[in-house]
Amino acid sequence: MKINMPAGAEWIIEKLKLAGFDAYVVGGCVRDGLLGKTPTDWDITTPAKPEEISVIFADQKQVSIGQRHGTISIKSHEQYFEVTTYRIDGVYSDGRRPDAVSFTNELTEDLARRDFTINAMAYNHHAGLVDPFNGVDDLQIRQIRCVGDAELRFGEDYLRIIRAYRFAAVLGFSLEEGTKQAAVSGRRNLHQIARERVQAELSKLLIAGNFAAIKTFLDDCADTLFPDIAALGGVVQTNDYHVYDVYGHTLEVLRNAPPLLHQRVAALFHDVGKAHTKTTDDAGIDHFYGHGAVSVEIAKKSLKYWCFDNATTARVLDIIKYHGRTVLPEKTAIKRFISQAGVQTVADVLEFQMADNLGKSQFAIDTTLPRIKKAQEILSQILEEGEPATVKDLVITGKDVMDLLNIQPSPVVGKHLARLLEKVIENPELNTLESLQSMVLSHAGLDSGQ
Repeated sequence: MKINMPAGAEWIIEKLKLAGFDAYVVGGCVRDGLLGKTPTDWDITTPAKPEEISVIFADQKQVSIGQRHGTISIKSHEQYFEVTTYRIDGVYSDGRRPDAVSFTNELTEDLARRDFTINAMAYNHHAGLVDPFNGVDDLQIRQIRCVGDAELRFGEDYLRIIRAYRFAAVLGFSLEEGTKQAAVSGRRNLHQIARERVQAELSKLLIAGNFAAIKTFLDDCADTLFPDIAALGGVVQTNDYHVYDVYGHTLEVLRNAPPLLHQRVAALFHDVGKAHTKTTDDAGIDHFYGHGAVSVEIAKKSLKYWCFDNATTARVLDIIKYHGRTVLPEKTAIKRFISQAGVQTVADVLEFQMADNLGKSQFAIDTTLPRIKKAQEILSQILEEGEPATVKDLVITGKDVMDLLNIQPSPVVGKHLARLLEKVIENPELNTLESLQSMVLSHAGLDSGQ
């Protein structure tokens, strides 16, 4: 089998060969090439030592920031390629990176230190595929399997536990049983890893396309990473709108949410407050009054703990805050919602509500989805027609109001603008300077402080 390499990688490999050293592309680029995907990164491995690599490519631009661990980036054909010496990793005392590395002349020893068999293959046009751990077989049966002893591999870097599920989710694979067992038994160690690294892997995992792998990850690891979500299992929802317990509903919403990080994270946390707000009436019907606000607070703490960025966090919390709001499919109602929450939030909430209700009973689907779809259509119409829905859309500004009434900045200005916006939301044709000035003057005596 042949893997098509970029010209820059081929040139580096040939130049190393002319200098007397073997060289191969290695790792993820080989895996993706065999899967028919176009790799974005091409890593090269060779027995040449860093100082030898540096001399061989003395006439090329180099970046030697990784030289201590045997890596030098070489520029070839307008692209940088990481060239790394075959190495053996030392002890991983921090469960993240080796305390030291030693170089070796054996390619198999270098491949043996890697995480999964599908990432432990090397290739060049001369030798073909080097696959000592049967990564090709695992590609064919679509499974993620650790190289060698799974507990040892995960113990070297606990983040590999999440990476295993992430590769399964991205590639549509499953975890080999021994690998899965080792991941489950080692999951408690995930708290030893820098939270930023955990968040980065979680974000990639949650937006992947293979829901089965995401579900397996949550079933196996939520009790460690998201205990509030794991606690939703068994929280029954006895009412006309639900057929799953809260955990099952959460998974169904996650299944139906678009592969956008803010939507998927909102799916995880939108009902997390239900475990704390459940009541059952005399008829045996379950209620969860105020669960949205509780869910916001729990999500806020968890997202901060796992170092999610502020922009993503804000969108997630807004979705959770408004996810239970009934948005009437009327222009006036939707424009009022926009004036309160902003266009982005309204669009996010409506999109989320589609996924949320698809995870409920057929009764809920039949009674809510037509309304939500109609509301989305009206929102698009409002935006296309440019109808005013926020204070910024008014043709009059706060300064105009102050000049017109000869007043200084004060809450009175905001009251005038809010009153004007309400009128314009109901009657867009009133959004003219003459009309708005007339309304300001007619209401000038109603506000104090003038």
